[in-house]
Amino acid sequence: GTACGERTEPVGPLAQTYPVSVHGAGDRPTVVKTRPERIVVLDPGPTETLLAIGAGDRLVGVPAGLSTGAAKRAQEVVRATGQINVDEVISLEPDLIVATPSIDELDLARAGRQSSAAVYVQPDKSILNVEQGTIDIGFLVGEAPRARRLIGRIERKVEDVERRLVGVAPVKVFVDTGFFITVPERSLLGDLVRKAKGESVTGPTPGPGPFPLADLARLNPAVYLATSDAGVTLAALRENPALRGVKAVKKRQLKTVPAELVTRAGPRVAEGLDAIARALHPDAFR
Repeated sequence: GTACGERTEPVGPLAQTYPVSVHGAGDRPTVVKTRPERIVVLDPGPTETLLAIGAGDRLVGVPAGLSTGAAKRAQEVVRATGQINVDEVISLEPDLIVATPSIDELDLARAGRQSSAAVYVQPDKSILNVEQGTIDIGFLVGEAPRARRLIGRIERKVEDVERRLVGVAPVKVFVDTGFFITVPERSLLGDLVRKAKGESVTGPTPGPGPFPLADLARLNPAVYLATSDAGVTLAALRENPALRGVKAVKKRQLKTVPAELVTRAGPRVAEGLDAIARALHPDAFR
C-alpha cells in the first residue's frame, strides 16, 4: 500500500501530471500541487535516491557529507551527529521535505509547518520499502520513469544474489552496529541479513541497548557481522573473556560490511545485500 496513490503507472518518458498524492510512512498522504523546485532531504538514503533519479540540482538542503555532484550547492542541514538545524531548513523555503521514520518527529513537524512545505516520510525497514519509497519520490518530483529504471536495477541485483544463495543453508550470526548494539528483524539491516540467509541469534526483537555478553556467548554465533563504523576488531573480541570462546571469535569469523551500504535506505541497498551475502557465504560467490 505504500506505493499506492492518486496516479497512473508510467510506461515511458511521459510528462508528469500534478497534483500528486502518495502515502509513505507518515500519518497523512503527501500532496504536491506542482513540481517541487526546492527540496530538502534529511536522511542520506533518500538523498542518494534523488541524486540517482536526476533531481540533484533541486536539492537545497542535505545531510552532512552529501553536498556533492549536482547537489554541491545544497546547504548541510543535518549534522554528522544526526541533529537537524530546523531554522536552516525553514530559511531555505523548501517546496518538499523528504525524511525517514528515524528523523525526530517534532523537528520534522515544525520544519513542515513553518516552511509550508509538503512532507514525505519514506519507509525504510526493508528492500521492498526502499523500492516503494523510490517510486513515491519519483512521482513527487516528476521523475517516475527514472525511478522505475532505478528499481529495475535494484531488483536485478537482488535476484542475482538470491540465485547464488539457492540451496545455501542459513548461518547463525550476531550483528554489531557498535558497543554490542544489534538490530531487530524489522529494520533495513535486519531485512538484509535475513535475505542474505543469515539467522540472527538475538531473535526478531532484541532490546535497544547493548546485547548481554553472557547471552551472546551462550547463543554462540558462527559469524560476527559488524558495520564499518562499529569499531569492532578481532583482537578486542579475543581479549574479551566473555567472548573468546564464541565460535565466530575462535574461528576468526569477524566480517565487516560498509555502513553506508547496509544502513541507508537508498539506491545502493542491493549492493548492501550483496556485501552481507558475500560475508556470510563466501563460497557461493566464487
